[in-house]
Amino acid sequence: MTSSSLKRLSGKRISAILGLLLVGVLSGASSAMASSGGAGLGSAASGPEPRAVFARTLRVGQSGSDVGRLQTWLSDLGYAVAVTDQFGSETKAAVRAFQRRHDLTPVSGSVGNKTATAILVAVRNLPRNRVASSRPIDPIPGFRIERDDMGVDAGSHPGAPIYAPLASRLSQVMHDWYAGEPLLLYQFVHRPPGALSDYWYVAEQVNPATTRIGAYFPEGSRVATFASSGTDIEIGWGSPTAWSRTLASGSDSGAANPPSGSRTRWGESFKRYFGIR
Repeated sequence: MTSSSLKRLSGKRISAILGLLLVGVLSGASSAMASSGGAGLGSAASGPEPRAVFARTLRVGQSGSDVGRLQTWLSDLGYAVAVTDQFGSETKAAVRAFQRRHDLTPVSGSVGNKTATAILVAVRNLPRNRVASSRPIDPIPGFRIERDDMGVDAGSHPGAPIYAPLASRLSQVMHDWYAGEPLLLYQFVHRPPGALSDYWYVAEQVNPATTRIGAYFPEGSRVATFASSGTDIEIGWGSPTAWSRTLASGSDSGAANPPSGSRTRWGESFKRYFGIR
């Protein structure tokens, strides 16, 4: 090896050593700045942007599974919203109520990422037994309980809520079931152990939350309200094949119009199962 080759090799080593020293200095400076709260050399951002809860802002007129997920969360939080996958006035009112309660502005009823994140956090903070519970609930709390017939007769004040005792789907609507009043037939998503039927109904003096067949209602969500006029309500075990869509009508015609104060197997079993008092 010639002397000129040795000189070139030494120059390369010196350059490499200087390069390593410079990288070390810059790396140390960057670490020092980061540890003191700085962004570090060459850093343009502090981290990735937070992921959006929904891929779009949800508002009145929209439909889709993301709207259904929003409605499920609102229902879990105690806002009476039917899970229909359709963003209507009821969902908007529930969102506005949530926004007011949590000091979110503007109180628009639309769900951008700020509102969506707050809703999701609230759901995650619920006790585990508050979400997706399998324990049946009283569908008509506070109602005045009257006689039994094919189901349970009951009355209340106009606007009183009627709830899904367990997760259910709307199966059928009979618009003129009795005296121009409707019957709403629901199917339990999962048949309750020991229940007399896969179906339940509520009829007569009711205003449905929706009449969309297949609409999903989580346990405890509002399916209807007590109407302003009519003949009180009847609620009980249902049947998709019986002529009146009540389980009793298929085998006990005498249950259709018993005397005042009557108690029937159908009404009493429904009251016991769902804790109606």
